[in-house]
Amino acid sequence: MSLKKLTISIVMLLAGIMSALAAQGDNPVRWRTIVKAGADGNGTVTFRALISPGWHLYGLELPEGGPKATNFDLAGSKGVKFTGKVKPARTALSVEDPLFGMTLSWWDSNVEFTVPFRVTDPAEARIICKISYMACDGSSCRPPITENISAPVKITK
Repeated sequence: MSLKKLTISIVMLLAGIMSALAAQGDNPVRWRTIVKAGADGNGTVTFRALISPGWHLYGLELPEGGPKATNFDLAGSKGVKFTGKVKPARTALSVEDPLFGMTLSWWDSNVEFTVPFRVTDPAEARIICKISYMACDGSSCRPPITENISAPVKITK
């Protein structure tokens, strides 16, 4: 093998390794937040999970010994009182997961989660949420992650 071919092979190998490492750093789930509040002080916060193709986000309730369930911790919010629980826009799939050897629930495409609230202090109203979750692609899983989201509540008139 000539030196030129060897150099090209090494460069291509390194480029492939760098590409694979960069892909590992990408999070397969991204979050968007939409806060709406009416003049009467009632509102909703919607957390939209944008799930990369081939990946899935685990459900809100899972059996012991499995992956981390998706959890929304809204305790840090200010100036609002939550008047209901987190509700997904659609039911999660129920699937026999070969990685964990149990039946689990998950969403395999974008899904929204909505929580109703009432504004108690318009001057301080802010949604603060810690979303803890885990995503897998059928052959591997990303470690559990917690994302911190903070969004102001603006009352529309």
